[in-house]
Amino acid sequence: MRQSLRVATFVAVSAISCFSATENQAARDPLSALAGRWVGLATMTSDSGDSEFKCIVTYTRRSEENGMRQTLRCENGDSFKLQAATDLSVEGDRVTGLWQDTINEVGGTVDGKVTADGFDVQLSGRFFAARMAVAGQGCAQSVRVLPQKSDMFRELAATLKKC
Repeated sequence: MRQSLRVATFVAVSAISCFSATENQAARDPLSALAGRWVGLATMTSDSGDSEFKCIVTYTRRSEENGMRQTLRCENGDSFKLQAATDLSVEGDRVTGLWQDTINEVGGTVDGKVTADGFDVQLSGRFFAARMAVAGQGCAQSVRVLPQKSDMFRELAATLKKC
């Protein structure tokens, strides 16, 4: 009986500690819920029509400060490939950082805000500028990129799953 009570107490304390640690991490870094590997389909809308392809987005926590490294890989197997990385720093409700498209060798800065379920940022660079909104809750995430003055595409929208 005493052993059962000790085990039950241990389980209860462990569960509360885990919940508190997760809550504390989320309070320190509001993007922590995005951590992990997300897979799904994306649609790119252009003047010539829609193209669909597979995307993998990975978020890795930054150990030295609040924030994430987001890597985005999309391809349709034939003619389209996108490989980009975004380093995000979070301070309060501000998101800042750098982005780079490794295939086209372009990059720039990130500036925006934390939202209730992700972030909304402006990607600015010499040859490309866009708004990117990421929203995730539980096992589902959406990524939406709206370029400004792009000849390539009007919108990139991805629906991703983690679970």
